Amino acid sequence: MATVDLVLAVDVGSTWCKAAYLDGQGRVIATGRAPTRQIAPARNGTLEGFWEAFVLSVRQATSRLPDGSALSAVGISCRALFGVCLDRAGNGYLPAWDAAWDRSSPDGLYAYSPEVWGEKDPYAYGYATGFGALILWLRRTRPAEWQAIQRVGALHDYIVLRLTGVWVTDPTTGPGQYVWPDEIAQMTGLPLGAFPPIADPHCLAGGLSAEAAGALGLPPGTPVVVGMHDGAAANLGVGAIGVGDGCFTFGTNFVFRGVTGRRLTSRSMGYLITPGVWSWVGNIPGASAQFEMATQMLADGAPDVAARHAHLGSLADGVAPGAGTLCLRLVAPGREEELRQAVAAARQSGYSDGVIYRAILEAVALGEWGLVARAQRDGVQPRRLVATGGGAANGPFLRVLASVLDAPVEMGAVEGGLLGAGMAAAVGGGWYASYDDAVAGMSAPGPVIRPDPDAAAFYREIVHL
Repeated sequence: MATVDLVLAVDVGSTWCKAAYLDGQGRVIATGRAPTRQIAPARNGTLEGFWEAFVLSVRQATSRLPDGSALSAVGISCRALFGVCLDRAGNGYLPAWDAAWDRSSPDGLYAYSPEVWGEKDPYAYGYATGFGALILWLRRTRPAEWQAIQRVGALHDYIVLRLTGVWVTDPTTGPGQYVWPDEIAQMTGLPLGAFPPIADPHCLAGGLSAEAAGALGLPPGTPVVVGMHDGAAANLGVGAIGVGDGCFTFGTNFVFRGVTGRRLTSRSMGYLITPGVWSWVGNIPGASAQFEMATQMLADGAPDVAARHAHLGSLADGVAPGAGTLCLRLVAPGREEELRQAVAAARQSGYSDGVIYRAILEAVALGEWGLVARAQRDGVQPRRLVATGGGAANGPFLRVLASVLDAPVEMGAVEGGLLGAGMAAAVGGGWYASYDDAVAGMSAPGPVIRPDPDAAAFYREIVHL
């Protein structure tokens, strides 16, 4: 029997940890998954919960492999979760698990201020500036916990550590470059040596340790690449890595990443999606949760989320733009009850479920229009739009979105982040010489949803009011 070489990709997310074995053409050979939504934030237990989900998903995928499979390399993509610390014994914990800060808080304002950075742009360091604010909060509120820190990083770094015994991060999870800025050390009061070294996603982190191999049921010594942040992995997985590409993620979070190549100077959030290639990044806070809450009210009896959207989408497809004058709006996080009451009031007023769902689709799509418009004001020039995540399979939503944006939207791979992690492993394993080559070999363009001319004209009147 011929041996088939595969890479193992694992996407550690906020809702699921998903594992997939991929061949050189990006075809999925076997998959597994384990839930992560139930993992509660806590000083102790949270990190172990994610590791257990990682193990379960990999073991499930491995049990489904056909005979003759050979593992070449492992790659991961991982959600953003910062403030992971290691004690003197190397044990991981989350001392700032309940940190109460944001950019408008005193710690956030200081972390992004000229007092720290002088003439430098604090947004030039991606997540690192906010990460610094988190440790600043810990230093101020829990000095004993701060003093005990030996190493500090992110969930991504912890997973790689559990796999290989090596403490390392990628530029996107880290400071957007290959060294930590002195300002982060000064802000946090921690030596630069406490932060993980930085390497590109395809670089070898190390071989799979004997302990990890035993837990996962994989051969010890299997090459493990550094891996990447899940947003960067999503862009890579759907091939949105060229200047002018824009990638929507419709998953646990609704995010837009517009590829600019060079970093923008408009003091906006961004990060590297591949080595040397920057992307503007923004999201709609709470959009995914509100979308699901509203649709569950309309089709609570559906067996799962996909069935719920399929049923409601079939009803909404025949509804004209404007949803019969019904206007629903997304709300700020913490005010979800307002949207719940608005949906309930619409039903009581006699609006059909199809009309209400159409109004929800329009509310989300208009929110995405606002996100893209903000990116454009910051200097992004999107020419190609691709969607990934569970929402990328929602045809009715993408049809509304394309018309609201008045631009074609490509239906990319739903599991773009998983595919991107596999591509990093494929490059690191020597299958491909570059990320561009990996995209060409492992990713195929999806169907393109084009705007309806009449609907686009209707929405133009709305967005330009």
